[in-house]
Amino acid sequence: MPAMTPTHLITVAMEIGDMLLESGAEIYRVEDSMRRICQAYGVDNAEIFAVPTTIIITIRVGDNPPLTLTKRIFSRGTDLYKVERLNSLSREMCATIPPYEEVQRRIEAIRRFPPYSLIKQVLAFSFVAFFFTLLFKGTLPDAFAAFFISALTKVIFNALEKIKTNAFFENVICGAVIALCALGFVRSGFAANMDKIIIGTIMTLVPGLAITNSMRDIIAGDLLAGVTKTTEALLIGAGIAVGAAIPLTFLRPFLGV
Repeated sequence: MPAMTPTHLITVAMEIGDMLLESGAEIYRVEDSMRRICQAYGVDNAEIFAVPTTIIITIRVGDNPPLTLTKRIFSRGTDLYKVERLNSLSREMCATIPPYEEVQRRIEAIRRFPPYSLIKQVLAFSFVAFFFTLLFKGTLPDAFAAFFISALTKVIFNALEKIKTNAFFENVICGAVIALCALGFVRSGFAANMDKIIIGTIMTLVPGLAITNSMRDIIAGDLLAGVTKTTEALLIGAGIAVGAAIPLTFLRPFLGV
C-alpha cells in the first residue's frame, strides 16, 4: 500500500468523513468520499456506514485482520466552504496519493480555518429577512423591523448553541422572540404587517439545507439517514411554529394587534 499504513489510512478517512458530516455534507457524499480515498490507496475492501450521529468504517488489507473505527458525531452545522475544501482534498488524494504527513497537514489547515465572524452572520441573516419580508409584500418599515429582529434572533441562536441546547429548544426560543418583537414593532406603530414580519424573519430559521440533503440521501438509497434528517427538519419546523404561537396566542388578544 503506497504512502500510508492501514492504520493511517483509516484514521485519515475517518477524519475527513467526520469533518464533512459536521459541516453539513450529505451522507452519500461522506460515504463516497471515504470509500474513494480507501480505494485510491489500494484498499478495495472498505465498508463505510454513516448516519447523522455516527460513522463506522472497516477496512481489510490482504489476509490481515480487519480494522474498524467508529466515531460519534455530537455537533453538526453548515459550513459549505469547509465542505468544498474537503472535497478538493479528497479529489487530490485520489489523483496524487500524497503521504500521511502531507494529508494531516492539509486536514489541520482546514480544521483551523476560522468560521464567519458573528457580525457577518448577523448581517447575512438580517438582509435575508429584510428581502424576504419585501418578497412577501411587506412594507419597507416591515422589512426594517424584520432586519433588526433577525439580528437579535441570530445573536440569541448563537448564544443558545454555545451552551449546547438542543435544536428544538433553540427554535422554540427564537420563534417566540420573533413573534414578540413583531408584536412590539406593530404595537408601537413602526410597522404595519405583523404576519409579513414574522414570515420574513422565520425564513432565516427554516431548515432548507437539511430538507434538501434528506431528499438527496433518500434518492441515493440511504433511507435511514434520509428519514432521520427529515424527522430532524420537521422537529425544527415544529419548534419554530410552537415558539411563534406562544406569544401570539397569549398576548395578542390583550394588545389588540
